[in-house]
This record gives sequence, structure tokens and C-alpha cells, in this order.
Amino acid sequence: MGCDYYICKYLEINFKYGDYTTIDLECDSGYFHFSLDEDDPDYDTKYQEYVENTLKPRMEPITIYEYNEFKSKKLEDKYKALIEEELETYNKNRHVKKEWKDIIKIVKIETRYERE
Repeated sequence: MGCDYYICKYLEINFKYGDYTTIDLECDSGYFHFSLDEDDPDYDTKYQEYVENTLKPRMEPITIYEYNEFKSKKLEDKYKALIEEELETYNKNRHVKKEWKDIIKIVKIETRYERE
């Protein structure tokens, strides 16, 4: 079954010298529920405003790792193995050697975008 838009959360791992990679965490689908009658003279404008508002992320970015440490033990337990797996994949695919010491910051981010 289709949907109108996606709500995705991911980790963005920022390395020294501007390199970064991402880890997809979850992606849910959403539907627009706009109740204004389409014959209303302001329908197009109000619908566009509704869509823009719906596609604004609800979650503020969350820093989970910075200054060589996780922000909490809970976050470390939850994400450390996943991040280590991504480092291994990153190194393998790019033929570089990135390690924990190369990570500046890790942020959990939400994005929303319309289905094409």
C-alpha cells in the first residue's frame, strides 16, 4: 500500500576533515489528512502550507557522541555495535582507515520527504 511521505531517522557520523557517513535506523510512512474542501478559494495555498508543516521534522537533532564519548551509557549500549559495523563497512568500501578517534560527532537526525 502506498503513502504520501516518509519519516526517516538516521545517525550521521562526522569525521575529521569533513568526511561523514550515515546509518539508517528506521523509516515510517505517513499520510496527508487535510480536511479543507477543495472548492475553498484558499485551498491550494492552505494545502501547500499544510504539506510544508507536515514535512518539517518533529524531532530536534540529538547529539549522541561528542568529544570521544557517548552522552550516556544507554546510548553507548544501544548504538556502539552498530557504529562499529558501519566503520568496518566504511573502511572496506572506501579503502581508508577510519577509527573511533577520527569521529568528531554523531547525531541522530529525523528527515521527512514526500514520496515521488
